[in-house]
Amino acid sequence: MKKIFSVITSIIILSVSFLPCYAANEKCNCGEAPIIYVAALGSAQIVRDKGTENERVLFRPDTNEVLKSFAPIIPAAAKLLANKDYDAFGDVLISCVNEVFGDLALDNSGKSKPNVTTAQPHPDSAEHGLDKSYYFGYDFRLDPIENAEKLHTYIQEVKELTHHDSVRFRASSMGGVITAAYIRLYGTADIETVIFQCCPLQGTAVAGELFNGKVEINKNALLRYGKQALPALDNDFRGGLLYALIDALDIAGVWDGLLGIADELVANLKDRVFDECLIPIFGTLPGIWSFVPDEYYESAKQFMRLDESTQSVLIGKLDFYHYEVQSKLETLLRSSQASGTNIYILAGYNMQRTPLVTAYKATSDGTVDTCYASCGATCSPLDEKLPDGYTQARFTDKNFLSPDGRIDASTCILPESTWFVKDMLHCKTHDGHRDFYNTLFESDTQLTVFDMEEYPQFMQNDTVNQTFCAVTPEKGEPADSLDAFIRSASFYNFVKLVMTVVMRLVRI
Repeated sequence: MKKIFSVITSIIILSVSFLPCYAANEKCNCGEAPIIYVAALGSAQIVRDKGTENERVLFRPDTNEVLKSFAPIIPAAAKLLANKDYDAFGDVLISCVNEVFGDLALDNSGKSKPNVTTAQPHPDSAEHGLDKSYYFGYDFRLDPIENAEKLHTYIQEVKELTHHDSVRFRASSMGGVITAAYIRLYGTADIETVIFQCCPLQGTAVAGELFNGKVEINKNALLRYGKQALPALDNDFRGGLLYALIDALDIAGVWDGLLGIADELVANLKDRVFDECLIPIFGTLPGIWSFVPDEYYESAKQFMRLDESTQSVLIGKLDFYHYEVQSKLETLLRSSQASGTNIYILAGYNMQRTPLVTAYKATSDGTVDTCYASCGATCSPLDEKLPDGYTQARFTDKNFLSPDGRIDASTCILPESTWFVKDMLHCKTHDGHRDFYNTLFESDTQLTVFDMEEYPQFMQNDTVNQTFCAVTPEKGEPADSLDAFIRSASFYNFVKLVMTVVMRLVRI
């Protein structure tokens, strides 16, 4: 009897021991594949001397530490104004830049210094759904291929944790570069849907031009760019005050004077800054090289003085991404759709791009040029329209021209899968974006720009109501900044502030 009891007990224990295996192999039936947010540049901390008394965050650095490092600039600038000794000022400026960013440089093989590290992310929860996404961060300096390999590992961990066979992606900014590299290496068998949000899939003009030494500071572009930095104040009296102050200083000639000084700095110090800072640091970063568009790439390699004899491994990494990923985007994206993966692209436009280069008139989301984020749209320059009588470049029975006459989407790699949001700042999202993305995620089939009345191809960003509306034809010429300010809520609030102050003075 004891023997029989022992056998039965052993069978029960053995059966129970297999239950976790059965549970682990049981597929999740929630119907919602987990979403992985492939984050933007700066998504992971880069740390020097981690765990030691000398530990320092290199990116993103503490603001107070940066200000402390750049403190010597102030007395050096005062001396420059007095003695016009640009070399002496350059010594201080270059020293400060290298102090803050120098340790970000990689070696001639594109590898990080042993004491400069980034934590590798791992998913730690099985909870998933439309409102619970996994966050993939990475070291932006590294070869996108290397980060794509880490993303592959992360995907497998998410699948195992959630008991799903596939995932969905929302790639933001540089996250799109990593995603494109992933698709080149692994295809999209594990991915149901990819949303590219404001991604430099074909690069950015600011990277291409800076890596070719094309530096220009335009006053109007700089002022417009500065005003874009104040969107949160748009309906506040402080916004009115700041906008009015910017325009008043312009009328007084202050900005012209400052820009004159900046032009002199560029003329006298550009070569030194490139030779002693930009090339030694940023010229070694494959991640930043991935932003260089095709038309700039080979000349950039010459300008940045890549040396085949000492940097052959680095050059090989740069060439592989550029020629096997960026240059083959059309094949990669179309084949992904053909294999059953839904691909969606969203690009912002009508915003001033970074005003440091000669391409400052390219319409953008403030960071990435619309033509590159959309993979090929034909765009009018900022504050201009396509020529009168313009017809879309690619003949089709469908209309891909924006109602405001600024965009021809027919030239995109995926014209039916690419949306444009007017006045959207780079990756600045709200509830309207979330609702739009959820609609795309919930579709089992590939949606197009013609399938949803509430989400036409060209949408106006409404940050106040956190939604989108259809772009409409513009009446008359684009308003200048002063006229736009006068007609804005900020102007009303500014006038109200002035009147309040006047009334209080009268009472006194």
